[in-house]
Amino acid sequence: EFAALLDWYKRWKKTLDTSNPPFWRWFVGGEINACYNCVDRHLPTRKNKTAIHFVPEPEDEAIQHVTYQELYIRVNEFAAVLRDFCGLKAGDRVTLHMPMVAELPITMLACARLGVIHSQVFSGFSGKACADRISDSESHVLVTMDAYYRAGTLLDHKEKADIAVTEAAKDGHRVDKVLIWQRYPGKYSSPTPLVGGRDFIVNDLLKKYRSHRVEPARLPAEAPLFLMYT
Repeated sequence: EFAALLDWYKRWKKTLDTSNPPFWRWFVGGEINACYNCVDRHLPTRKNKTAIHFVPEPEDEAIQHVTYQELYIRVNEFAAVLRDFCGLKAGDRVTLHMPMVAELPITMLACARLGVIHSQVFSGFSGKACADRISDSESHVLVTMDAYYRAGTLLDHKEKADIAVTEAAKDGHRVDKVLIWQRYPGKYSSPTPLVGGRDFIVNDLLKKYRSHRVEPARLPAEAPLFLMYT
């Protein structure tokens, strides 16, 4: 009954396959997309409703209200960046080292739209901790942010990306692209310089993908959505 509340491209043939314990398979034969269910299907009736409230730190900054229609546009545009600029496809992995900002769920949903498996690393974790997750997941793209606020201080977050890439290289794993969201669009807030040919400002890349639309990938019911290292 709960599965029927979701929108499916193809209905499952069997609810639970227990033939190969302990590897249970749920909703066998079904095809679905998490991003479509979170965003697209709400547009006919809720496109002007707020999907995301972002209350920023510092508290005197304006609260962002992202409608479903705006979320749909932004997710599609970033999905186009991941697909066309980074060459990512279903089954590839991307590591996210991002703070609690509206761009985080936008990035996660863009990955889900493509069937790309994201690994979100807590922003407070070190560059080395991020590197361990990059290497293990074999992701070649890191998505991060230049800076973010913590306890009233604007912290340099980009420096951790440099450490993560360097440490991953010691494991024999190469990161091809580092995509950097700007905490303040149009302004680079980190004292750590960009690395040419590797680091790219997302807010600049998006200009080339305005109004792009990406069809959600039809994925098996048990296709991995994300990796969570604990």
